[in-house]
Amino acid sequence: MAALLHDLNNLFGPLSTNTPPPVNSTPATGSNERLGALLDLCPCLFNQINMPPTSRAIVHFCESSIGARITDANVMQAFKAQLPKATAWKYAPAGYFTGRGGDVMEYLCSEVLNNGGIPQMAPGDNGWPEWSMPGHILLNEGKMQDLKALGDILIPCAPTNLIVSVKSVKAKERLLYSANSIEGIGYGFFDSPEEFWTVRRMQLFKRMGFSAIYLPDDTLAKLTARLIKDKTRPFAVNINGTPLYRPLTQFTSDMRKVVGKSAFDL
Repeated sequence: MAALLHDLNNLFGPLSTNTPPPVNSTPATGSNERLGALLDLCPCLFNQINMPPTSRAIVHFCESSIGARITDANVMQAFKAQLPKATAWKYAPAGYFTGRGGDVMEYLCSEVLNNGGIPQMAPGDNGWPEWSMPGHILLNEGKMQDLKALGDILIPCAPTNLIVSVKSVKAKERLLYSANSIEGIGYGFFDSPEEFWTVRRMQLFKRMGFSAIYLPDDTLAKLTARLIKDKTRPFAVNINGTPLYRPLTQFTSDMRKVVGKSAFDL
């Protein structure tokens, strides 16, 4: 902790100052490892350091911008805050984000789970997640990265674990094939209901193993209206006989229902 405070003082001067620190273009003089640890603990410092923010930091700035913890109820608002040329930042990062947008989407979904009572099982010293229940696992961290091709987030349950595939605004073929014929969950900020309303697409989603796909309220409303108009709503059910398409606001309550339990209840 002393080393972290030393780096913090090098960056911003004594902590007792009452004036906002200037944006610093020079990283700490301490080790990169200590600086990384400092920024992990205090991602808000990317507001003052002119270096590319991490994906987790972007999610923190989303949270700061909406002024609340990210949950089912406000995740769409948080997503919009970080869009390119976003004007919704309350405190913007000083540096330009150069990471993968997909990572930001995954951390947004993870944060929703964290604040919904299903915390992340973070990698331990050996790189494998330290299992605890209820909990979820990010497949882009630690040794679980070897399984990244299967999806983005793992929800433990029986008889098979659920794999959440997180997407941005377009589903395209990437969502369809991300289930890999295992039990899959789609989660995204989709804005094109036509990607979901044909009978063949619904058949393919179920054939590929999707139990549920979570969409924004506006997109889901347009999708449901079209299914009713086409009289094809009976196709929009999963293998358990429950709705295939669901609102983002229902995600954590559904996951709490099945985590560590039976996936048949989804």
